[in-house]
Amino acid sequence: MKKSALILLFHIYTLICSAQINNAQIPSDNNLTTELDSLVDRSISTFMKNPSRVGISIGIIIKGKSYLYNYGSAEKGKTELPTGNTVYELASITKTFGATLLAKAVMDKKVDLNDDIRKYLKGDYPDLNYNGTPVTLLNLANLTSGLPNWMPDKDIFGKADPDSIPFILDSVHKRYSRADLYRDLHQVKLKVLPGTVARHCNTAAQLLGYIMEGVYNDSYENLLKIHFSSPLKMNNTILLKPGNLPKKMAKGYDGKGRIMPVIDWEDLRVAASVASSASDMLKYIAFQLDETNPVVKLSHQPTFGKLEEGAIALNWKVKKTTDGRRSISHTGGSLGFSSYLLLYPDSNSGIVLLANEADQGTQNELIAVADKILKP
Repeated sequence: MKKSALILLFHIYTLICSAQINNAQIPSDNNLTTELDSLVDRSISTFMKNPSRVGISIGIIIKGKSYLYNYGSAEKGKTELPTGNTVYELASITKTFGATLLAKAVMDKKVDLNDDIRKYLKGDYPDLNYNGTPVTLLNLANLTSGLPNWMPDKDIFGKADPDSIPFILDSVHKRYSRADLYRDLHQVKLKVLPGTVARHCNTAAQLLGYIMEGVYNDSYENLLKIHFSSPLKMNNTILLKPGNLPKKMAKGYDGKGRIMPVIDWEDLRVAASVASSASDMLKYIAFQLDETNPVVKLSHQPTFGKLEEGAIALNWKVKKTTDGRRSISHTGGSLGFSSYLLLYPDSNSGIVLLANEADQGTQNELIAVADKILKP
């Protein structure tokens, strides 16, 4: 055999061995026995090639049948494979629970989507309008309130080192109470007409949660249990509070491998502090796929924008894909966790991806993974 052919064969053998080693370095409970198993493994292996990644849990429903996969580690530097019961921060996916509560309140005839939010706030807020147009409950839920994304609405970073920003956020918001939020809300001046511009808004989601507490005369923690955790048997789902972190919770990291603070802040609790597991979120997906439930159906109705470009329902992004399917989705990103939830109600399919690492590219890569796995 010619020397060049031997070199080529050796090179191919080296690549195969290298690929096998790389795959072996990613712990997983994927049995690799079905076509779906292989598709998930290829997609997640690509995601996990980034050395910043730590662990990920994936829950999938295809035509009503559930699947669960786990990769990596629940804690960096340890061989602790996540399980279906490993708990992750859901971050902004939390907002979908509040939106569903709003839809229920509408169906219970306790509120109207077009109600002025000041109807549900104690005290006077004369500036919560733009040229006489008030902020409504619908505006809170479809991202068009015009309220600041964060409260307090001021620069808290100055010229701080970017690496210190997560810890500054944590320090400020651990001290920022519900009373502080209501106090500072009196100083807000709307700069756009409510209902005309959609943008991410933690303040709106937080206020919506507080309003639901008043409407149902109960704490948000209890509302979460009564309407979701208990009836759906989501035993790993919890509202994070200081000193109340689940034992099975994964450690969250930034792109540099640093352990990040958990978002258990009082002022953002009902907007971003629900934590859950992949097994629990499979139950939540099944609940959200059942549009015979009028509450679910209402929460999925587009209320702003065009389906072809991506409309907004009640804290859900709704879009008609190129193949004509209707997708309903929400992303989540905290200081140390990234998540993505995608539903295809018309085909009774959905997927959730929960990762214990967050950098600028993680959420977009989760979206790409979900699209590969649930491709038509």
